[in-house]
Amino acid sequence: MTTPSATSVYIHFPYCLRRCAYCDFATTVARDIPRDAYLAAILAELQLRARDLTPAPIATVFFGGGTPSLWGANNVGAVLAWLDRWAGLPADAEVTLEANPGATEFSTLAEYAAAGVNRISVGIQALDDRRLRALDRVHDSAGALGALKQLGELLGAGRLRSASADLIFGAPGQTLADLQADVRRVLDHGLPHLSAYSLTVEPGTPLHQRVERQVQAAPDEDLQADMLAALPALCAPYGLSRYEVSNYAQLNHTCRHNLAYWTGRYYLAAGVGAHGFLPAATPGWLGRRYGNARSHQKWLSAVTRGAFAEELSEDIDAETHLAERVLTGLRLTEGLDLEALRRDVGEPLSQALLQRAHKAIARGRPLQVSGTRICVPGEALHLLDALVLDLV
Repeated sequence: MTTPSATSVYIHFPYCLRRCAYCDFATTVARDIPRDAYLAAILAELQLRARDLTPAPIATVFFGGGTPSLWGANNVGAVLAWLDRWAGLPADAEVTLEANPGATEFSTLAEYAAAGVNRISVGIQALDDRRLRALDRVHDSAGALGALKQLGELLGAGRLRSASADLIFGAPGQTLADLQADVRRVLDHGLPHLSAYSLTVEPGTPLHQRVERQVQAAPDEDLQADMLAALPALCAPYGLSRYEVSNYAQLNHTCRHNLAYWTGRYYLAAGVGAHGFLPAATPGWLGRRYGNARSHQKWLSAVTRGAFAEELSEDIDAETHLAERVLTGLRLTEGLDLEALRRDVGEPLSQALLQRAHKAIARGRPLQVSGTRICVPGEALHLLDALVLDLV
């Protein structure tokens, strides 16, 4: 691999005030959140993992969840201070915090900015109360607009470098006109980044149960495809361009942390249910992927006694890494970088991939080889899963 150690860090905060109907993440609904105990446990896990890593200046930090905006600015600041002491947190590092409207009362967004967060991603999902209720969101449209107003003000005052909003499309009753209105109302607040995800029915979620019982209709996949195709034109008047299937940004406002995932970089992860990718301890492997326990009691018990709580641990070889890079790289507008892939997995595997791409193109598959990149044109993104299978 081209990266000597972890230069990105993911911190998972699992607690939420309510579980959303579509969510299958490692989350825990709690009214009495153990904020200080969770901080101590996060720092304990980071200390354990740091023993096997060579410190390198940290380029990105991402606080995800769950609802990290419930943790408190002091606790987020304490994690950042530890990372700075351990490996260094340069002034140009990207530090993102996920926030939900109606779930930031423990600290204001401005306080998180003062604690070292310079990019906030707010989970709007919809600006229609009926759709928000169908998704079991904790906030209403007024709360969402209030959060957007705060973000716009923090950006305008220079207290944040960037900000993003999440939207879900294909929710019950949503039309293409509804999506257009949501995008316009979000971006009117001056946000330079938008993430727009199609609603998916994940097994084990409340949404899945409702669909199974026919209480709620499954998302209309044809309508979702139309919405996906419409999004670039909806974002363009605001200077946002698609750089990944679900993500749009103005120049210099792409999410550097997510790009580290999508381009195969190492990253250190800590917290309940967190997944990381670190250098392999065994020669001949490209890295080790691990996943922490999704039970907050199991994870908390392990790290407080000085042990890891991993439910997944696998060494990643070159072929596995290539397959993962194809899966993530084809999602990027700029495509999969074959030259970077060659440096990581070697010439034979990268050349074999290029040959498969040319064969797929000869069969009429909508792939493009341009220079050292394999790309999927925007109009074919709805075929992405099938195109990945063509190559791996």
